[in-house]
Amino acid sequence: MKGATALILAGGLALLGGFAALIFPLPASLAVAVLVGWMFLLSGVFGLWAGFSDPAMPGRVWLMLFGLLQLVVGVWILANPLAGLVSLTIVIGALFAVSGAGRIALAFTFAGTRLFWTLLLTGVISAGLGLYILFNVPESSPVLLGTLLAIELLLLGGGLLSLGIALKKTGKN
Repeated sequence: MKGATALILAGGLALLGGFAALIFPLPASLAVAVLVGWMFLLSGVFGLWAGFSDPAMPGRVWLMLFGLLQLVVGVWILANPLAGLVSLTIVIGALFAVSGAGRIALAFTFAGTRLFWTLLLTGVISAGLGLYILFNVPESSPVLLGTLLAIELLLLGGGLLSLGIALKKTGKN
């Protein structure tokens, strides 16, 4: 299979996954929560293993404490994915709000340029979205992660599909 064909296939699969996540946001959100839970759990296990296996490692105690914390968070999310959804939703809302506020502040260092308006607009949108999420946590939790996953998969799929088609047309596959 040529590269362009593989990109078209990957783009089509990502688009299908994106539409599925958009149609079924709760199962997609739960899948994200379970995946995040497993990543925390595995990261915690490897952090603890690294700390116990090398007594001379600098910062060993901190590594082991963070490993233990990651392990506990991973087990907690896996044991109760719905509660994990709420926690992850709060984290995402806070991330969007802080990221947006940072861009708004940064925009004012570019006052008088076109970059000012871009940073200000994207900052206001991100901060507004973050605050909306935070003020609607119980209602937004079941669908937020699945919807964000859907958007990402749709954008990824469209980009891969476009790239594959462009490469096929130019013959540079």
